[in-house]
Parts: sequence; C-alpha cells; structure tokens
Amino acid sequence: MLEEWIVVTAGVVIIIIALCATYLLSAKRERRAIRERYKLAVYGDLLNAVTGINISSGDAYKLGHAKMALARTLNRLNLVASPDVLKYVNELLDFMNECSDGEYDQLKELNILNQIVRAVRRDLDPETARVLEDSGFRFKFYSPPRV
Repeated sequence: MLEEWIVVTAGVVIIIIALCATYLLSAKRERRAIRERYKLAVYGDLLNAVTGINISSGDAYKLGHAKMALARTLNRLNLVASPDVLKYVNELLDFMNECSDGEYDQLKELNILNQIVRAVRRDLDPETARVLEDSGFRFKFYSPPRV
C-alpha cells in the first residue's frame, strides 16, 4: 500500500512539474513573439519615416513632420533594435546630416537602406535573411528625384 502512494505521489509531482515547465516555455515564447511584433512595428515606422522625408523634399511643412516622425521612431528604435541595425541607422543619419540638397546621392541612400533591411531581416528571421543575402537580392524603395 505504501508503495502505491509513493508511485501516485511521484506521478502527481511529475505531472505538476511538466505543467509548470510547459507554462514557463509558453510564457517565454509569448514574450518573444510580442517583442518581435513590436520590433517589426518600429522597423516599419523607421522605413516609413525615411520615405516621408524622401517624398517631402519640396514642402517644408511635410518635411518638418517627416523629420519629427523620424525622431520619434529613433527614440523607440534605440530601445529595441539590434546592434547591426543601430549601426546602419547611424550611417543613414550621418548621410542625411552630411548631404545637402545639391549633393544628394540617391544610390548611397538606397545602399544604406538595403543594409538596414538586411540587418532587420537578420534580427527578425535569420533563416530567410541568409537565403536572400546569398541570392544577392536588392530591395527597392520609393525615392523620387529631389528638386
């Protein structure tokens, strides 16, 4: 009789431990999914802000709003982005600060944006990022000529 109680108690303890481990793993995955979803939103806001700056070149009002959107996005980006993404974003900001309207190099900006997107993809989904990098794929961005 005593052996049966030991087996039953051990079985209950094992089941409780398994349930706790399952709950902890599930909570960890959920937190990671929420973090990745937030990162994706911030990365998307970054690219939208850069596009806003590119399409508002002739309108000072739109340009001011686009720069403010970029500043707000950078504040959030500094909290969640990977080191590679931050490195390329800093490169983009240096490029934007250094170039004047007459010296704007659209190809250099597109190259920096491609580096940012590759770094973002490596951060969010390394497996598909590796496939795209191996294929030499280049991303396209809407960037009308500046007047």
